[in-house]
Amino acid sequence: MVSSLLFFFSMVAAGGAAAAVYRPFPPLLGLSGATSSPILGAAAGGALAAILQQIWKRLFPIWFQENAETRFVNSFFVGLGATLIGIVFYFALGIAFPAGGAVRIVQGFLLIGSTLVGLRIGFALDSPIWKTSEGAHLRARAGRNRTSIGKLLDTSIIIDGRIGGLLTTGFIEGEILVPEFVLAELQNIADSSNSLRRRKGRRGLDILNEMMQDDSVSIRVLSKDYPSIREVDRKLIRLAKDEGATLVTTDFNLNRVAQVEGVSILNVNELANAVRPRFIPGEGISVEVIDRGEEINQGIGYLDDGTMVVIENGRRHIGRTIKATVKSTLQTEAGRMLFAEPTSGPTRWER
Repeated sequence: MVSSLLFFFSMVAAGGAAAAVYRPFPPLLGLSGATSSPILGAAAGGALAAILQQIWKRLFPIWFQENAETRFVNSFFVGLGATLIGIVFYFALGIAFPAGGAVRIVQGFLLIGSTLVGLRIGFALDSPIWKTSEGAHLRARAGRNRTSIGKLLDTSIIIDGRIGGLLTTGFIEGEILVPEFVLAELQNIADSSNSLRRRKGRRGLDILNEMMQDDSVSIRVLSKDYPSIREVDRKLIRLAKDEGATLVTTDFNLNRVAQVEGVSILNVNELANAVRPRFIPGEGISVEVIDRGEEINQGIGYLDDGTMVVIENGRRHIGRTIKATVKSTLQTEAGRMLFAEPTSGPTRWER
């Protein structure tokens, strides 16, 4: 409040002082020009201060909204162009009409009005209007060669740990991008009071450190953040759009939201499901029964790739590795499940 009043009275004093020196206003109400000009100048300065304060109140919260940077840049360029047009008309009026107080007032309103209109029009534009030919060339080249697109990592894929192996084998190419807000979330997980979350967070930090130490991996930490966006997933989607990057994740919900937003996604779980070996009914497998199932006499085991195997009449084999025959398969969003039964005789692959 105090700063607003100081700004207001400063503008009033500045307007009165400038008008007293230049005397742009004609004598009014029987007052001489030396008297009326400071009064009208002070009033103009106060009006301008009130307008600027209202503009500031509107712009300050907008600065933290989504896409604010692009809006302000557009506003600057369009406002600059409108100001140049206003200057042309300013001098045109001065040439067309004889000098006088009324002409100067019209010139001032024309110059200020054109600038404000340009700023308002530019701020209403969401898409950037300043695009270089180099950026267009890079986007076109990226469209022809998808492997050069950067890969943006989220917290889940770093904790998962498989990203390191994928980078080593060369199945994922391009520059690896890690945002600072993901590192902050990873550190919070590593400092958690929950022991399981703490171990996951520390494992993620170790894996990330190993990737940074690997000279064959091109990795870059991005400092760009979006203070107006609170959720990390929304920040990742926004950053992927801004950088033109592919989002790498194991988060099912983030995968679905990013697809709706039109962001390119690499889901490592979907990749793992795609490369798992296919089994057909009657095929033989070797599996260790490690636990009982939900139904009577069922046993549960897992293959080396993590595929869950439900074994009918397998409860009595808990703790042993047995040969089983696949009866059917079930594909779920979480992965593939096999239903099998212990093999009583030699299987097809043993004959």
